[in-house]
Amino acid sequence: MKLNILIILPVAIFSIIHTAVGEKINIEIKDKVTLPEKQMVLGDIAYVSCNNPSLLERVNNISIGNTPWPGNVRKIEKDTLSARFIDEGIDLKEITYGSTTSSLISVDSITITGEEIIRKAKEYLLSKLSRPESEIIIESDRSPMDKLLPDNGGDIRWEISQIDTNKDRGNVQLIVRISINEKQYVKTPVFFNIRTYEDIVIPTKKINRHDILAADDLVVKRMETTKLAGITFDNTEDLIGKRAVRSILPNIPITAEMIDNPPLIKKGDFIKVSVQAGNLHVVTKGVAKEDGYMGKVIRIKNIDSNKDLYGKVENSTSVKIVF
Repeated sequence: MKLNILIILPVAIFSIIHTAVGEKINIEIKDKVTLPEKQMVLGDIAYVSCNNPSLLERVNNISIGNTPWPGNVRKIEKDTLSARFIDEGIDLKEITYGSTTSSLISVDSITITGEEIIRKAKEYLLSKLSRPESEIIIESDRSPMDKLLPDNGGDIRWEISQIDTNKDRGNVQLIVRISINEKQYVKTPVFFNIRTYEDIVIPTKKINRHDILAADDLVVKRMETTKLAGITFDNTEDLIGKRAVRSILPNIPITAEMIDNPPLIKKGDFIKVSVQAGNLHVVTKGVAKEDGYMGKVIRIKNIDSNKDLYGKVENSTSVKIVF
């Protein structure tokens, strides 16, 4: 009895091995394939035939890597497939191939044009600028190239940021990022030149140093202010009565550092000098030894005593002695 079992067992083993080895697999590689972005399997790039349904399913689902990046092509050759079969424990002798030995794989994609990237970036920039659109011109220095994204039906998300958030004129740089389902596919710089135009006050004639500005000296004109530094004025009323601290040429924008308030009291003016000591209040005459501004202390000369004193400017005609 034992001898019979030993004789039958090798026969059974041989039969099982022969059946597995005898399952022929035929593979017809597709010349070119366009797929959605995914983890590829053999069945995506080849027609597989086999009499054993379970083996057929197994072969069709052998992983061969990821699809290429949008706009690129990946080449899968027969040698690559052979390496996968060996990893799966499939005998290469049981595999036959058709005439095609490799497959060129691309991915379904959509195009994001450079114009669309510029438009999105400009919309973002306008939303961040404090100036109204009527005061600026935004020019694109260079347009980015068209970008390809996988057409997988996912949600496209735009993320735009500015390199120097404090810059609102001149050359500015933005970074545009485009993601699908939280995966970033595009990161590209976008460059703009922002030109600013404002209604600003300019002189109609040359203003000399220490001249007091009058209405006839000033006019409001719309000018480009892209490269203009300093605080400007859009109303002549804000400047009437101010004093020029330096010469200002015609048609040059007047900025805050070019003007100041004229002194209430000028050096050499005769002024009233008041002294308060308890209930005693004395008023006498004096001469200003220097220009004086409201609330500032200046040196004065008492005409009666011919002595120098210091007093705080109260208005354009009087000072109060400071002890």
